[in-house]
Amino acid sequence: MKLLESVKRYPCAFLFGILLIAITVFDVLSPDKEISELENRALKQPPAFKLEALVENRWTRDYGEYVREQFVMRDGWLGMHAVLEQSMQKLELGGVWMGRDGYLMAKTPYDGASVHPVLMANTGAICSFAKKHPGRVYVMLVPSASNVLSDHLRFDPPRMDENAAMDEVYERLNEAGINTIDLRELFGEAAAMGEQVYYRTDHHWTTDGGTWLAYEAFCNAAGREAIKPAETLLSHIDGFLGTNHSKALNAGATPDRLYYYDFPNMISIERYAPDGSAFMQEETLMAKEKLLSRDKYGAFLHGINGYTHIDGGGRGSIVIVKDSFGNCFAPFLMANYGNIEAIDLRGRQSIDDIVETGSDILILYSFAMFSQDVDMFWLS
Repeated sequence: MKLLESVKRYPCAFLFGILLIAITVFDVLSPDKEISELENRALKQPPAFKLEALVENRWTRDYGEYVREQFVMRDGWLGMHAVLEQSMQKLELGGVWMGRDGYLMAKTPYDGASVHPVLMANTGAICSFAKKHPGRVYVMLVPSASNVLSDHLRFDPPRMDENAAMDEVYERLNEAGINTIDLRELFGEAAAMGEQVYYRTDHHWTTDGGTWLAYEAFCNAAGREAIKPAETLLSHIDGFLGTNHSKALNAGATPDRLYYYDFPNMISIERYAPDGSAFMQEETLMAKEKLLSRDKYGAFLHGINGYTHIDGGGRGSIVIVKDSFGNCFAPFLMANYGNIEAIDLRGRQSIDDIVETGSDILILYSFAMFSQDVDMFWLS
């Protein structure tokens, strides 16, 4: 009787308590997810219990992160939070700047001094590496979308002077006799003409826009002819919402159209057996199943792989030391080289066994990755 009277007196509190219990039970019974499709990333899993970690508060911290990432209906809560922030007319969401014409641009560091030591260390690693391969090393840094498309920003956010930093890097590389390919003016002119150089919702360059322009620029620097693939090979898929959307969760974002060339070529990717031994596994050039997932850009060269070998129809060989920007770039080189070796230092720390005598070597990184990558030292 007293319970009934309490319910009548405090109905909202009673309903809230029931809802809280229901959510808790549902949360406990719901299976953990390995990845978040919405955010396109792996989620925390339950940490193994260790008494030492508990005493040092590491286990408690890791368990708290696990609970936050595995909370029931998490995607729905994140979406509601993003909508609420948008309603407040915020110009930055989840580390992404909201731009005009549907552009979402990855936030760059505020203070250049914070990334300068990494930039100089990576530049020095390339210079040391180039001494072993004089005249054969090319460096191409892809400028950030917020640099090339600064007029698309809705405001002038405080950020580092990317142009000054790139000028310093290129000057040091040129002094070391390294061939540099500066894309800033080329991309700026193309964007001014209305060409879409970058995706609107992703930090990468477009295949038919920025990637093709960069390929032409490289061929010009390397003394080779840029060969356009047959139009019959050009395919596309709609509904691409990229990494910047995964961070901002902008409810009004306009999906991109992702273009790719449906080359019939096969590739070989270095994999590792349970005993740690390496072997080469043959795959299709594109992981087409990823085109049907949220991680559509991951279809190029099957995403991040330490070492990928591609047979081409040209002459000579080239080694590409790259981040993910190189994944849609490398297939263009099949028209120019007989062997293309793509290396991602996040997955492979040695390239000396791959570089052939006389090979061209292209170091292709986005400026954003180059300014924070700590694996570049493996070159030296």
